[in-house]
Amino acid sequence: MDVLPIRTGSQPATKFAGLDGLRAISALGVVLLHACVPYARHPMPGLAWPVRDGSSGLVDLAFWSIELFIMPVFLVIAGFFTYRGLQHRGEKTLIRQRARRLLIPLLFGVVVILPIDLHLWVLGWVIEGRVDPVKLQSFKFDGQIDKNLWGLSHLWFLQYVFLYICVLALASFLGKRFQRLRLPAWSLFRWTLVLIALGTAVLAIRPNVVWGFQHSFWPVPSKWLYSGLFFALGTLIAKHDPQFQRLSAAAIRLWPPALGISLAALLLGRWHLNGGENQVASFLLAALTCISATLLTTAMIGTVATRVKQVPPVVEYLAAASFWVYIVHHPIVGLIHIDLYLLAPQWSPLVKAGVSFGLATGVSLLTYEGLVRTTTMGRWLGFAWQQKPEPKIPLPTSKPVESVKRRPAKAA
Repeated sequence: MDVLPIRTGSQPATKFAGLDGLRAISALGVVLLHACVPYARHPMPGLAWPVRDGSSGLVDLAFWSIELFIMPVFLVIAGFFTYRGLQHRGEKTLIRQRARRLLIPLLFGVVVILPIDLHLWVLGWVIEGRVDPVKLQSFKFDGQIDKNLWGLSHLWFLQYVFLYICVLALASFLGKRFQRLRLPAWSLFRWTLVLIALGTAVLAIRPNVVWGFQHSFWPVPSKWLYSGLFFALGTLIAKHDPQFQRLSAAAIRLWPPALGISLAALLLGRWHLNGGENQVASFLLAALTCISATLLTTAMIGTVATRVKQVPPVVEYLAAASFWVYIVHHPIVGLIHIDLYLLAPQWSPLVKAGVSFGLATGVSLLTYEGLVRTTTMGRWLGFAWQQKPEPKIPLPTSKPVESVKRRPAKAA
Protein backbone atom coordinates (compact mmCIF):
# COMPACT_ATOMS: atom_id res chain seq x y z
CA MET A 1 0.00 0.00 0.00
CA ASP A 2 2.80 2.35 0.75
CA VAL A 3 5.20 3.59 -1.54
CA LEU A 4 8.73 4.97 -1.43
CA PRO A 5 8.84 8.72 -2.08
CA ILE A 6 12.35 9.00 -3.47
CA ARG A 7 13.97 10.21 -6.66
CA THR A 8 16.73 7.87 -7.81
CA GLY A 9 18.21 9.79 -10.70
CA SER A 10 21.50 11.41 -11.45
CA GLN A 11 20.15 14.63 -12.92
CA PRO A 12 19.92 17.78 -10.85
CA ALA A 13 16.58 18.30 -9.13
CA THR A 14 15.96 21.53 -11.02
CA LYS A 15 15.79 19.63 -14.32
CA PHE A 16 12.67 17.80 -13.09
CA ALA A 17 11.35 20.23 -10.53
CA GLY A 18 7.79 19.19 -11.30
CA LEU A 19 8.50 15.58 -10.35
CA ASP A 20 10.09 16.75 -7.09
CA GLY A 21 6.93 18.69 -6.35
CA LEU A 22 4.74 15.70 -7.20
CA ARG A 23 6.93 13.48 -5.04
CA ALA A 24 6.59 15.84 -2.06
CA ILE A 25 2.82 16.11 -2.37
CA SER A 26 2.43 12.38 -2.90
CA ALA A 27 4.50 11.70 0.23
CA LEU A 28 1.92 13.68 2.19
CA GLY A 29 -0.72 11.58 0.44
CA VAL A 30 0.85 8.46 1.95
CA VAL A 31 0.56 9.94 5.44
CA LEU A 32 -3.05 10.94 4.76
CA LEU A 33 -3.77 7.43 3.51
CA HIS A 34 -2.66 5.92 6.81
CA ALA A 35 -4.34 8.66 8.82
CA CYS A 36 -7.66 7.54 7.30
CA VAL A 37 -7.29 3.80 8.02
CA PRO A 38 -9.31 3.40 11.26
CA TYR A 39 -12.08 5.72 10.04
CA ALA A 40 -12.76 4.19 6.61
CA ARG A 41 -16.25 2.78 6.14
CA HIS A 42 -14.86 -0.14 4.15
CA PRO A 43 -11.75 -1.40 6.01
CA MET A 44 -8.93 -2.78 3.91
CA PRO A 45 -8.95 -6.59 4.10
CA GLY A 46 -5.75 -8.01 5.52
CA LEU A 47 -4.50 -4.71 6.96
CA ALA A 48 -3.85 -4.91 10.71
CA TRP A 49 -4.23 -1.62 12.61
CA PRO A 50 -4.03 -0.79 16.34
CA VAL A 51 -7.62 0.49 16.68
CA ARG A 52 -10.90 0.62 14.80
CA ASP A 53 -12.89 3.80 15.39
CA GLY A 54 -16.00 5.45 14.00
CA SER A 55 -16.34 5.55 10.21
CA SER A 56 -16.98 8.34 7.72
CA GLY A 57 -18.04 8.21 4.08
CA LEU A 58 -15.75 11.12 3.16
CA VAL A 59 -12.78 9.51 4.88
CA ASP A 60 -13.57 6.24 3.11
CA LEU A 61 -13.65 8.01 -0.26
CA ALA A 62 -10.34 9.75 0.45
CA PHE A 63 -8.69 6.51 1.57
CA TRP A 64 -9.65 4.40 -1.44
CA SER A 65 -9.09 7.24 -3.92
CA ILE A 66 -5.51 7.64 -2.70
CA GLU A 67 -5.03 3.88 -2.71
CA LEU A 68 -5.85 3.73 -6.42
CA PHE A 69 -2.93 5.86 -7.61
CA ILE A 70 -0.41 6.53 -4.85
CA MET A 71 1.70 3.42 -5.37
CA PRO A 72 1.78 3.66 -9.19
CA VAL A 73 2.93 7.31 -9.03
CA PHE A 74 6.01 6.47 -7.00
CA LEU A 75 6.72 3.31 -8.99
CA VAL A 76 6.66 5.12 -12.33
CA ILE A 77 8.91 7.89 -10.99
CA ALA A 78 11.31 5.31 -9.53
CA GLY A 79 11.40 3.38 -12.80
CA PHE A 80 11.98 6.54 -14.82
CA PHE A 81 15.00 7.68 -12.83
CA THR A 82 16.38 4.17 -12.43
CA TYR A 83 16.50 3.76 -16.21
CA ARG A 84 18.29 7.10 -16.54
CA GLY A 85 20.77 6.03 -13.89
CA LEU A 86 21.36 2.77 -15.75
CA GLN A 87 22.14 4.64 -18.98
CA HIS A 88 24.55 7.01 -17.25
CA ARG A 89 26.32 4.66 -14.85
CA GLY A 90 25.93 1.04 -15.97
CA GLU A 91 24.64 -2.06 -14.22
CA LYS A 92 27.25 -2.58 -11.48
CA THR A 93 27.34 1.03 -10.33
CA LEU A 94 23.55 1.24 -10.40
CA ILE A 95 23.09 -1.80 -8.15
CA ARG A 96 25.85 -0.71 -5.77
CA GLN A 97 24.43 2.78 -5.34
CA ARG A 98 20.83 1.66 -5.05
CA ALA A 99 21.77 -1.02 -2.52
CA ARG A 100 23.14 1.67 -0.24
CA ARG A 101 20.21 3.97 -0.93
CA LEU A 102 17.51 1.34 -0.28
CA LEU A 103 18.87 -1.48 1.86
CA ILE A 104 20.41 0.63 4.63
CA PRO A 105 17.08 2.42 5.30
CA LEU A 106 15.35 -0.97 5.06
CA LEU A 107 17.69 -2.37 7.72
CA PHE A 108 17.06 0.67 9.92
CA GLY A 109 13.32 0.24 9.51
CA VAL A 110 13.42 -3.47 10.34
CA VAL A 111 15.58 -2.98 13.43
CA VAL A 112 14.04 0.24 14.79
CA ILE A 113 10.62 1.01 13.27
CA LEU A 114 9.01 -2.44 13.01
CA PRO A 115 9.52 -3.33 16.71
CA ILE A 116 7.89 -0.02 17.67
CA ASP A 117 5.05 -0.81 15.28
CA LEU A 118 4.60 -4.25 16.80
CA HIS A 119 4.36 -2.99 20.39
CA LEU A 120 1.98 -0.16 19.48
CA TRP A 121 -0.30 -2.44 17.45
CA VAL A 122 -0.60 -5.00 20.27
CA LEU A 123 -1.08 -2.19 22.81
CA GLY A 124 -4.00 -0.90 20.77
CA TRP A 125 -5.56 -4.36 20.64
CA VAL A 126 -5.18 -4.69 24.41
CA ILE A 127 -6.90 -1.33 24.91
CA GLU A 128 -9.72 -2.39 22.59
CA GLY A 129 -10.05 -5.69 24.47
CA ARG A 130 -9.28 -7.80 21.42
CA VAL A 131 -6.32 -9.59 23.07
CA ASP A 132 -5.11 -10.21 26.62
CA PRO A 133 -2.43 -7.94 28.14
CA VAL A 134 -0.08 -10.93 28.35
CA LYS A 135 0.27 -10.70 24.56
CA LEU A 136 2.48 -7.63 25.09
CA GLN A 137 5.11 -10.09 26.30
CA SER A 138 4.50 -13.24 24.32
CA PHE A 139 3.40 -11.80 20.94
CA LYS A 140 1.85 -15.17 20.16
CA PHE A 141 -1.45 -15.01 18.32
CA ASP A 142 -3.75 -17.40 16.57
CA GLY A 143 -5.76 -17.22 13.37
CA GLN A 144 -6.20 -14.07 11.33
CA ILE A 145 -4.35 -11.79 13.75
CA ASP A 146 -1.16 -13.79 13.45
CA LYS A 147 -1.54 -14.02 9.67
CA ASN A 148 -1.86 -10.26 9.18
CA LEU A 149 0.69 -9.15 11.79
CA TRP A 150 4.04 -10.41 10.58
CA GLY A 151 5.81 -8.87 7.60
CA LEU A 152 7.67 -5.81 6.42
CA SER A 153 4.60 -3.61 6.95
CA HIS A 154 5.00 -0.33 5.05
CA LEU A 155 8.67 -1.10 4.30
CA TRP A 156 7.84 -3.70 1.65
CA PHE A 157 8.35 -1.16 -1.11
CA LEU A 158 12.07 -0.81 -0.38
CA GLN A 159 12.52 -4.52 -0.91
CA TYR A 160 10.43 -4.58 -4.08
CA VAL A 161 12.13 -1.61 -5.74
CA PHE A 162 15.59 -3.03 -5.12
CA LEU A 163 14.55 -6.32 -6.72
CA TYR A 164 13.15 -4.44 -9.73
CA ILE A 165 16.47 -2.63 -10.09
CA CYS A 166 18.32 -5.94 -10.04
CA VAL A 167 15.99 -7.38 -12.70
CA LEU A 168 16.43 -4.28 -14.88
CA ALA A 169 20.21 -4.43 -14.55
CA LEU A 170 20.22 -8.13 -15.41
CA ALA A 171 17.99 -7.56 -18.44
CA SER A 172 20.29 -4.78 -19.61
CA PHE A 173 23.37 -6.97 -19.19
CA LEU A 174 21.84 -9.89 -21.10
CA GLY A 175 20.36 -7.67 -23.79
CA LYS A 176 23.80 -6.29 -24.64
CA ARG A 177 25.18 -9.79 -25.17
CA PHE A 178 22.27 -11.69 -26.66
CA GLN A 179 20.32 -10.03 -29.45
CA ARG A 180 17.39 -12.42 -29.10
CA LEU A 181 16.74 -11.37 -25.51
CA ARG A 182 16.08 -7.75 -26.40
CA LEU A 183 12.51 -6.48 -26.10
CA PRO A 184 10.49 -5.73 -29.24
CA ALA A 185 10.83 -2.17 -30.53
CA TRP A 186 7.20 -1.28 -29.87
CA SER A 187 5.83 2.20 -29.28
CA LEU A 188 5.18 3.52 -25.78
CA PHE A 189 1.43 3.36 -26.36
CA ARG A 190 1.58 -0.28 -27.40
CA TRP A 191 3.72 -1.21 -24.41
CA THR A 192 1.29 0.61 -22.11
CA LEU A 193 -1.60 -1.46 -23.47
CA VAL A 194 0.39 -4.64 -22.83
CA LEU A 195 1.13 -3.59 -19.25
CA ILE A 196 -2.52 -2.74 -18.61
CA ALA A 197 -3.56 -6.16 -19.92
CA LEU A 198 -1.06 -7.91 -17.64
CA GLY A 199 -2.10 -5.80 -14.65
CA THR A 200 -5.77 -6.59 -15.30
CA ALA A 201 -4.98 -10.31 -15.39
CA VAL A 202 -3.16 -10.12 -12.05
CA LEU A 203 -5.96 -8.19 -10.35
CA ALA A 204 -8.62 -10.51 -11.77
CA ILE A 205 -6.90 -13.38 -9.98
CA ARG A 206 -5.79 -11.48 -6.87
CA PRO A 207 -7.92 -8.33 -6.35
CA ASN A 208 -6.49 -7.89 -2.86
CA VAL A 209 -3.28 -6.57 -4.43
CA VAL A 210 -5.11 -3.21 -4.49
CA TRP A 211 -8.40 -3.93 -2.71
CA GLY A 212 -6.64 -5.46 0.26
CA PHE A 213 -3.22 -5.77 1.88
CA GLN A 214 -0.78 -8.64 1.37
CA HIS A 215 1.66 -8.84 4.27
CA SER A 216 4.85 -10.89 4.26
CA PHE A 217 8.58 -10.75 4.87
CA TRP A 218 9.11 -11.98 1.31
CA PRO A 219 7.71 -10.62 -1.96
CA VAL A 220 4.16 -11.77 -2.67
CA PRO A 221 4.20 -12.89 -6.35
CA SER A 222 0.96 -11.16 -7.39
CA LYS A 223 1.83 -7.94 -5.59
CA TRP A 224 5.40 -7.97 -6.88
CA LEU A 225 4.25 -8.49 -10.47
CA TYR A 226 1.51 -5.83 -10.41
CA SER A 227 3.80 -3.25 -8.80
CA GLY A 228 6.57 -4.14 -11.22
CA LEU A 229 4.37 -3.30 -14.20
CA PHE A 230 4.29 0.36 -13.14
CA PHE A 231 8.02 0.35 -12.50
CA ALA A 232 8.40 -1.01 -16.03
CA LEU A 233 6.15 1.76 -17.34
CA GLY A 234 8.51 4.31 -15.81
CA THR A 235 11.48 2.74 -17.59
CA LEU A 236 9.59 2.77 -20.89
CA ILE A 237 8.73 6.44 -20.49
CA ALA A 238 12.41 7.17 -19.82
CA LYS A 239 13.33 5.31 -23.01
CA HIS A 240 10.63 6.60 -25.39
CA ASP A 241 9.80 10.02 -23.93
CA PRO A 242 12.75 11.11 -21.75
CA GLN A 243 11.75 14.80 -21.73
CA PHE A 244 8.02 14.06 -21.20
CA GLN A 245 7.09 15.95 -24.35
CA ARG A 246 4.48 13.48 -25.60
CA LEU A 247 3.18 12.72 -22.13
CA SER A 248 2.80 16.41 -21.33
CA ALA A 249 1.00 17.05 -24.60
CA ALA A 250 -1.47 14.26 -23.83
CA ALA A 251 -1.98 15.13 -20.14
CA ILE A 252 -4.99 17.41 -20.65
CA ARG A 253 -6.78 14.74 -22.69
CA LEU A 254 -6.01 12.08 -20.08
CA TRP A 255 -7.71 13.79 -17.13
CA PRO A 256 -11.41 13.34 -18.10
CA PRO A 257 -11.19 9.57 -18.72
CA ALA A 258 -8.87 9.16 -15.71
CA LEU A 259 -11.38 10.75 -13.33
CA GLY A 260 -14.38 9.02 -14.87
CA ILE A 261 -12.84 5.54 -14.84
CA SER A 262 -11.52 6.10 -11.30
CA LEU A 263 -15.01 6.93 -10.07
CA ALA A 264 -16.36 3.76 -11.70
CA ALA A 265 -13.55 1.73 -10.10
CA LEU A 266 -14.32 3.19 -6.66
CA LEU A 267 -18.02 2.36 -6.94
CA LEU A 268 -17.35 -1.17 -8.11
CA GLY A 269 -14.62 -1.56 -5.51
CA ARG A 270 -17.05 -0.72 -2.71
CA TRP A 271 -19.39 -3.36 -4.09
CA HIS A 272 -16.51 -5.85 -3.96
CA LEU A 273 -15.60 -4.88 -0.38
CA ASN A 274 -19.23 -5.34 0.66
CA GLY A 275 -18.99 -8.98 -0.37
CA GLY A 276 -20.05 -8.80 -4.00
CA GLU A 277 -19.03 -11.91 -5.94
CA ASN A 278 -19.42 -12.06 -9.71
CA GLN A 279 -16.89 -13.25 -12.25
CA VAL A 280 -17.72 -10.63 -14.86
CA ALA A 281 -17.84 -7.81 -12.30
CA SER A 282 -14.54 -8.96 -10.76
CA PHE A 283 -12.83 -8.84 -14.16
CA LEU A 284 -14.35 -5.42 -14.84
CA LEU A 285 -13.11 -4.17 -11.45
CA ALA A 286 -9.62 -5.42 -12.29
CA ALA A 287 -9.64 -3.63 -15.65
CA LEU A 288 -11.04 -0.37 -14.25
CA THR A 289 -8.56 -0.37 -11.36
CA CYS A 290 -5.53 -0.91 -13.59
CA ILE A 291 -6.67 1.57 -16.26
CA SER A 292 -7.52 4.27 -13.72
CA ALA A 293 -4.18 3.86 -11.96
CA THR A 294 -2.33 4.15 -15.28
CA LEU A 295 -4.30 7.16 -16.49
CA LEU A 296 -4.13 9.04 -13.19
CA THR A 297 -0.41 8.43 -12.87
CA THR A 298 0.47 9.49 -16.41
CA ALA A 299 -1.88 12.50 -16.23
CA MET A 300 -0.25 13.72 -13.01
CA ILE A 301 3.29 13.24 -14.24
CA GLY A 302 2.52 14.70 -17.65
CA THR A 303 0.88 17.75 -16.07
CA VAL A 304 3.79 18.69 -13.81
CA ALA A 305 6.81 17.36 -15.73
CA THR A 306 7.29 20.23 -18.16
CA ARG A 307 4.94 22.88 -16.82
CA VAL A 308 6.56 23.26 -13.40
CA LYS A 309 10.00 24.80 -13.84
CA GLN A 310 10.68 25.66 -10.20
CA VAL A 311 9.16 24.73 -6.84
CA PRO A 312 9.08 26.85 -3.67
CA PRO A 313 11.70 26.17 -0.96
CA VAL A 314 9.08 24.56 1.27
CA VAL A 315 8.32 22.00 -1.44
CA GLU A 316 12.04 21.32 -1.89
CA TYR A 317 12.24 20.70 1.83
CA LEU A 318 9.27 18.31 1.78
CA ALA A 319 10.77 16.44 -1.16
CA ALA A 320 14.07 16.05 0.68
CA ALA A 321 12.32 14.91 3.87
CA SER A 322 9.86 12.60 2.13
CA PHE A 323 12.00 9.46 2.39
CA TRP A 324 12.43 9.91 6.15
CA VAL A 325 8.73 10.72 6.54
CA TYR A 326 7.92 7.50 4.71
CA ILE A 327 10.09 5.48 7.10
CA VAL A 328 8.99 6.93 10.45
CA HIS A 329 5.41 8.14 10.04
CA HIS A 330 3.82 4.70 10.41
CA PRO A 331 4.20 4.20 14.19
CA ILE A 332 3.56 7.91 14.78
CA VAL A 333 0.18 7.64 13.04
CA GLY A 334 -0.64 4.48 14.97
CA LEU A 335 0.15 6.12 18.32
CA ILE A 336 -1.97 9.16 17.45
CA HIS A 337 -4.89 6.90 16.56
CA ILE A 338 -4.64 5.17 19.94
CA ASP A 339 -4.55 8.53 21.73
CA LEU A 340 -7.58 9.85 19.86
CA TYR A 341 -9.45 6.61 20.55
CA LEU A 342 -8.90 7.11 24.28
CA LEU A 343 -8.96 10.90 24.68
CA ALA A 344 -11.44 12.09 22.06
CA PRO A 345 -14.10 9.42 21.56
CA GLN A 346 -16.72 12.10 20.82
CA TRP A 347 -14.84 13.68 17.90
CA SER A 348 -16.07 12.97 14.41
CA PRO A 349 -14.02 10.52 12.29
CA LEU A 350 -13.38 13.26 9.73
CA VAL A 351 -11.82 15.53 12.38
CA LYS A 352 -9.79 12.65 13.79
CA ALA A 353 -8.41 11.82 10.35
CA GLY A 354 -7.41 15.45 9.82
CA VAL A 355 -5.79 15.74 13.25
CA SER A 356 -3.93 12.45 12.71
CA PHE A 357 -2.61 13.65 9.37
CA GLY A 358 -1.49 17.03 10.68
CA LEU A 359 0.19 15.72 13.84
CA ALA A 360 1.88 12.79 12.08
CA THR A 361 3.25 15.05 9.36
CA GLY A 362 4.45 17.65 11.86
CA VAL A 363 6.13 15.16 14.18
CA SER A 364 7.80 13.35 11.27
CA LEU A 365 9.20 16.64 9.94
CA LEU A 366 10.38 17.68 13.42
CA THR A 367 12.30 14.43 13.79
CA TYR A 368 13.78 14.95 10.33
CA GLU A 369 14.97 18.41 11.23
CA GLY A 370 16.28 17.49 14.69
CA LEU A 371 17.67 13.99 14.15
CA VAL A 372 18.46 13.56 10.47
CA ARG A 373 18.86 16.51 8.15
CA THR A 374 22.35 17.61 9.22
CA THR A 375 23.46 14.74 11.50
CA THR A 376 25.82 11.80 11.19
CA MET A 377 22.89 9.40 11.37
CA GLY A 378 21.24 11.26 8.52
CA ARG A 379 24.36 10.97 6.38
CA TRP A 380 24.67 7.26 7.17
CA LEU A 381 21.05 6.67 6.19
CA GLY A 382 21.33 8.87 3.12
CA PHE A 383 18.73 11.36 4.38
CA ALA A 384 20.98 14.34 5.08
CA TRP A 385 20.20 17.42 3.04
CA GLN A 386 21.07 21.07 2.93
CA GLN A 387 19.22 23.54 0.83
CA LYS A 388 21.41 25.22 -1.73
CA PRO A 389 21.79 28.91 -1.04
CA GLU A 390 20.36 31.21 -3.62
CA PRO A 391 23.02 32.67 -5.88
CA LYS A 392 24.00 36.17 -4.92
CA ILE A 393 23.32 38.65 -7.63
CA PRO A 394 25.84 41.49 -7.54
CA LEU A 395 24.30 44.87 -7.27
CA PRO A 396 24.87 47.09 -10.28
CA THR A 397 27.63 49.58 -9.69
CA SER A 398 27.05 53.11 -10.88
CA LYS A 399 29.90 54.99 -12.45
CA PRO A 400 30.78 58.30 -10.89
CA VAL A 401 29.24 61.14 -12.74
CA GLU A 402 31.94 63.28 -14.23
CA SER A 403 31.62 66.94 -13.65
CA VAL A 404 30.78 68.87 -16.79
CA LYS A 405 32.55 72.14 -17.22
CA ARG A 406 30.26 74.87 -18.30
CA ARG A 407 31.43 77.03 -21.06
CA PRO A 408 31.19 80.73 -20.49
CA ALA A 409 28.22 82.24 -22.20
CA LYS A 410 28.99 84.18 -25.31
CA ALA A 411 28.52 87.86 -25.14
CA ALA A 412 25.53 89.15 -26.98
